[in-house]
Amino acid sequence: MFVREPELGAVKTRLTPALGADGATALYSAFTEDLCAALSRRLPLALACSPATQSPYFDRLQRRYGLILLAQGAGDLGARMERVAAAALTRASRVVVVGSDTPTLSAERVEQALRWLRRRHVVLGPSLDGGYYLLGLRAPLPGIFRRMPWGSDRVLGRTLARLRTEGVSCRLLPCGYDIDTPADVAVLQRHLAVLATLGQSPCPRTRRVLMRLGEAGRPA
Repeated sequence: MFVREPELGAVKTRLTPALGADGATALYSAFTEDLCAALSRRLPLALACSPATQSPYFDRLQRRYGLILLAQGAGDLGARMERVAAAALTRASRVVVVGSDTPTLSAERVEQALRWLRRRHVVLGPSLDGGYYLLGLRAPLPGIFRRMPWGSDRVLGRTLARLRTEGVSCRLLPCGYDIDTPADVAVLQRHLAVLATLGQSPCPRTRRVLMRLGEAGRPA
């Protein structure tokens, strides 16, 4: 899982105008903790850390959840993903890469991706913003990481086109989303409300932060 240390003003900056720097940072930290708790119970989990692995924050997560810490290293998102995925594939036959801003992502969804990787070279979780929230690989594929318009709505389409060109088999998970903007936070709140109606209560830390932000008078 790709994680950035939740330094004030350095994470989820597009949420800052609506939530304030404190609110954006607290929400991102809650995302990370919820995902660590949900995934580490059922899966071997490694954190790809930025800006460095040496920090009290990452040390605490490692102790609490029994995680492996890896350095993302330098470069754009593609270079860092390529590096981390290649390193993980020296330890395992299949690897799933996710971000730390998808708090409702379940261990079951990741396990599904790992099962599908027995018969496919790549598994992708399409995101509503035109990217992807999950990438599964069973071998290094540098071509899907380089010269990619990261952060745009063309990432998923361009990735699928490159896989077709290279003749690489791919399977798609159900659509999901990550949290970058106030509109994404609104989607998250609606999703959590529906899940509560169904008797499900994932990401408890995220729900508490959203409630606290709402009580503070900021748009949650």
